[in-house]
Amino acid sequence: MSKFIIIEGTDNTGKDTQQNLIIEKVNNLVFHKVHYSSLPFKEDKELHKSYSTQMYNDMFRMMMNSKDDGINIIFNRSHLGESVYAPLYRGYSGDFIFDIEEKYAEKLREDLYLITLVNDPSIIMARDDGKSFYENEEEIKAECDGFTRAHRLSKIKNKMLINVGKMDAEEVSNVILEFLTHQNKVFTDEQYKLFK
Repeated sequence: MSKFIIIEGTDNTGKDTQQNLIIEKVNNLVFHKVHYSSLPFKEDKELHKSYSTQMYNDMFRMMMNSKDDGINIIFNRSHLGESVYAPLYRGYSGDFIFDIEEKYAEKLREDLYLITLVNDPSIIMARDDGKSFYENEEEIKAECDGFTRAHRLSKIKNKMLINVGKMDAEEVSNVILEFLTHQNKVFTDEQYKLFK
């Protein structure tokens, strides 16, 4: 059976790092990486919303089609970002993605996992790698609050919200793997090892 793990959250919370650590630490399973990024036509709200609707329907259909093929996928960013960024930067509600999600969530119930990473705005700003577009801590707080809300509204059964705080990457990955292995049986104990 395939497993689908979505890692969501604001910039500079370690999504790329966690994706790579999960793949590195899991034995005997092959993962594909998928990354959804923002769309180019910011000014055309209707086109943006139409494209997002199609893209996220296609994403869930891909999961449905891969469900029994043993294809495991880690998504670095996914549909939740639309519910956060649309009202903040594009001038419309992105909550339509929860209707899309609901169409598929029950069918993917035992195979779909959501990890959402948030952090204190001052810590996120301190980690800025120069690639994000943050101008101030209030903007980051609005995004963190948005992802916390989106995580709460998500219909995905298996989900975990992590406030990263001052944990290092290894500590965060250990929390994620503990959740995926022992609580939800995504992996068996033999399929991953924690590097000491």
